Amino acid sequence: MMMVETELRPSPIHGLGVFLLRPVRRGDLVWRFDARIDRVYTPEEVATLPGHVQAWLETYCTWHEGAGVYVLCGDNGRYFNHAEDPSTVSDGISFGEDRAARDLAVGDELTSDYRTICDRVRRNGNGF
Repeated sequence: MMMVETELRPSPIHGLGVFLLRPVRRGDLVWRFDARIDRVYTPEEVATLPGHVQAWLETYCTWHEGAGVYVLCGDNGRYFNHAEDPSTVSDGISFGEDRAARDLAVGDELTSDYRTICDRVRRNGNGF
């Protein structure tokens, strides 16, 4: 669940991105898993869905190898784009927290290093 105010806009990185509506200080909490907003799917659940929904989930979910589940951010968090020098730092795969890596201004794009938030990306390299 996003813990800061954001909006979606076209991103110079890729497609849509998440942009801040208020400044955020280094270390501030930006996102945390919250089951009231975010959804967890088993591979068996995904397999029961229509193909186009499976493809959508493959795009927007992160894979947590240890738990064997896909995690879908239920809000703008699913639109974080990858950056080699991300604006957020994650402390865990899918169920952790993301904090601001540095002071961020209104209009800054929130980004993650996908290798730190998804086991499939870490295992398969830069396949995003």
